[in-house]
Amino acid sequence: MSIEPDDVLADPARLLTADRTAVRDRIAATADADDVGREVFLQAEAIFGGADVAPAEFASWLHFAAMATGHEEYAEGIAKADPGMPWRTVWAWWRPANRFTAHPSLNGDYYQVRRRLHEGRALVEVVDWRGPLWLDAENGRRVAVEDEQALSDVDLPRAALDAPALYEWVLTAPEGWEGAVAFAVEGGRTRHLVQSPHGIAVVETDADVLRDWPRGKGIDSTSSEEPPPGPAPATRRPTGPLTAARVDDAFGERHVLRLAEDDLPAALEHQGSRRHLREIGLPAWWLCGMAEYETLPPAAMLPSTDGDGDLPEDGLPDGMSSAGLITLGTCEYGELYLHRHAGTVHIRSGLEGPTEGTLVELAPDLDVFTRALEAIYRYGNACWHPYPVEEDQDEVARVFLDEMEELAPGLFDPEAPSGILWSWLYAGITEVGVDGY
Repeated sequence: MSIEPDDVLADPARLLTADRTAVRDRIAATADADDVGREVFLQAEAIFGGADVAPAEFASWLHFAAMATGHEEYAEGIAKADPGMPWRTVWAWWRPANRFTAHPSLNGDYYQVRRRLHEGRALVEVVDWRGPLWLDAENGRRVAVEDEQALSDVDLPRAALDAPALYEWVLTAPEGWEGAVAFAVEGGRTRHLVQSPHGIAVVETDADVLRDWPRGKGIDSTSSEEPPPGPAPATRRPTGPLTAARVDDAFGERHVLRLAEDDLPAALEHQGSRRHLREIGLPAWWLCGMAEYETLPPAAMLPSTDGDGDLPEDGLPDGMSSAGLITLGTCEYGELYLHRHAGTVHIRSGLEGPTEGTLVELAPDLDVFTRALEAIYRYGNACWHPYPVEEDQDEVARVFLDEMEELAPGLFDPEAPSGILWSWLYAGITEVGVDGY
């Protein structure tokens, strides 16, 4: 009796011994189902490649992919099916392929990773321009730290310094595995911290399991440098309403501005805008490549006719007057305004060319404006560090622009005034590298 590939994907024990080519062919021939085994298999090959490795090592790949995608029960099934994995994933704070998330995103020289001690608990600290995040070294869960001054660095114990490095074993894994640092040893098990532009993981090796595993040639990363022969994982992105938690996660809590009711601009009559400023928030400071934006403090959110720099009436669309606008923020491409009654977001363009000196509608409301800035952060890691299955920066940029077209049709049209302005704001992820070149 033959076993259907769908059944193989549902059972980690069967998947470990299945012909991978047959599994790929079956997946390619079927509709994109929301199936755990399918997702884990595709992510394992998207991250590690299509190399033909021993079932035990492929189990390590599958186990990692299951942990990175949040399928811990499936990961347990893999570990039970093959206890001889050369390494297992304790936790993975990782961006899977074709997923576009604000965190994790370890890009260029903009981040630091350190091991820290907080109230007797070891943490992994990740710092970038948005501020620090702390992950419990035992399980990878986020930890709230009220007093950053109370943190201290953690020295590596002697046992970890003496433990074999992960690169000493003959393995097939991405380049980040070569630099994995052993940081804890207990009962013959060694934990290693892996860093990659796509995230951080803690993996564990067992001396008994590795007793007969080959050593000497080191980690081969070539498999992960080419797309596997099968299909790519499905594209996924956040859905649902924009929330305060999502805004905090994208921009960094310390860089988000929310206003109490009494601090809202008295002249702002648009109720949706008032609710957004009160409950959702805006990035107080946002940066992408050469583009930088700052939201003004509440006291400076005044009608454009009441501020220090009055908005001239020339360049305004027909039917609009400067009296209907409230100053909102600043960037090098022009001053931003919020319409008091309609809630639309506008910029007085300082760019040379067809938009110069005109007031351009940048977003129909604060929700779209915030989502667009958030999306630029979400796509940054994939644009700068695409997996082979994601192809290249241009292809990821197309996916980004497709999402923006769904969000606000026509807003990012390169021929439209709004599209011209936005192109300068998102150029830092679509046209240049992580370091701005």
